[in-house]
Formats: sequence, structure tokens, C-alpha cells
Amino acid sequence: MNPMKEAYIRVAIAMSKASKEDLLATKNHSGYFLRGIIDYSPEGKKANLNLNYAPKTYSYSIAASELKHLPSAYKDRQNKPLMAEKLHAEHVIPNNMVFSRLVELADSGSSDEELASFLRDSCIVVVITKKEANILDSVLGLRKDMPEGWTWGDEPLARLNAAGISIEYE
Repeated sequence: MNPMKEAYIRVAIAMSKASKEDLLATKNHSGYFLRGIIDYSPEGKKANLNLNYAPKTYSYSIAASELKHLPSAYKDRQNKPLMAEKLHAEHVIPNNMVFSRLVELADSGSSDEELASFLRDSCIVVVITKKEANILDSVLGLRKDMPEGWTWGDEPLARLNAAGISIEYE
């Protein structure tokens, strides 16, 4: 168990006790807060594509796994000509969808453990290449959405699967 991840989950659950209207009114910050659930290494350090922590914290696509120990893959990630050589942290289920579902679950009276379980299962990042991210976002149009027909409880990797992105399993 990652103590920082669990701390963020507890705070997210406490936030979810606010009214639906308050959560929606603060969506930009409240939704962004959920990123903390995925951004901490087992040592409690911020892992967000930091070479020192990311390889121990995240899963990687097969293509990204070839780059995961290269310092250059984590720097200057906006350099378009080098897109195939740069890494991108991809939420398996878009963060906006996770936030909206959290609001729905909290509003329907889900228990704290149900909310915690939902967050543990839904706040997942896989590191992919920038080239793979472009396929998801621009080619398939799945930047903020899951594939058509997907529903909660279905395969969380559906977006990556739709883009032909395979995950490295160690």
C-alpha cells in the first residue's frame, strides 16, 4: 500500500462529502486533485515522469518501456520532431470521467470503502510514448473519452486497446 496514494484517497472521499453542487463548482481544482492519487512513488516521492521514480511507480507501454531508463525521454517532452522518443503519462480512464463518476457515486450514497475502491481501480496511469498519445488524442479522438459503448465496470484499458497500445508486464 502506498501511504501517499491512500492519503489522497482519504482526502478525495472527504471532499466528496461536500454537496454535488460544491464539487461541480470547484471541478477544475477538485478534479485535478485526483491526480495526486497516481503521482506518488512507493517511497512517497512525486513520480510524475521523474526518471528517478517513474519506472518504479507506473506501468509502461511496450514502446515506452524501451525508453523508460533514458533521461532524454523525460526532458523536453513538447518537442514534436522527437515525439517518438518522448514519454507521456496517460490516465487509463480520463480524469474528467473519474471525477464525474466520483461525484455520481458520492451523490448516490456510496460508502467510503466503495468510493476508495473506485478510486484505487480508476486512478491509474500508464506511461506511453508521445506518438502513442497522439494516436489516442488526435487519430482516435479519445483524449477525454472512452471508446463508444464502454461503461463503468468494463475493461479499463479499453482506450489503450483501441489504439493498439500494449502494456509491458514484468
